[in-house]
Amino acid sequence: LYASAVLNASYAQSLFPVPYHEAQLSFDASRLKAWYAFLQDRGTLGVYLRTQHIDFLFIASVLWLHAAALLLLSRLFAPGSRARRWVVVAALLSALAPMFDALENLVSYVMLADPQGFADGLALVYSSLAAAKFTAFTATYLVAALALLLGLAFKARGRWQSRPTTHARAHVNIAP
Repeated sequence: LYASAVLNASYAQSLFPVPYHEAQLSFDASRLKAWYAFLQDRGTLGVYLRTQHIDFLFIASVLWLHAAALLLLSRLFAPGSRARRWVVVAALLSALAPMFDALENLVSYVMLADPQGFADGLALVYSSLAAAKFTAFTATYLVAALALLLGLAFKARGRWQSRPTTHARAHVNIAP
């Protein structure tokens, strides 16, 4: 949470005129260029660029936090159970959110290199990566909440033990 606090403070210091999610999901080059011009007029474009650098600290912390939280939640389920495997796979897939965030930042760097002259198509790429990032974050949080609720419910009901995938069959010897 420290990384998030530092990131939010830097974003506020940049005086960016709209919330970050509004800019990231604008899909509009002319609006992004106007917001960048706003920063240039106030002399805070450099602060905003610094915020992009700080965002990589946030990205690294989120990558670790998502994986660690989901792997910890997976332990609510029995070893070898489908539920545990499902949550472990979700932990691996949770890396998509920070990966999309890093790619979004790389596109942002290209746009900030020429804040008034970047190719308009970059805004679509930038916003598409942001949309993918927010979708992956949401999916990760939903999976974590579901895993927690199911894991606790299974524990409470005493069903945390894995069920065998095949049923033992009784063998009957019929001797003549």
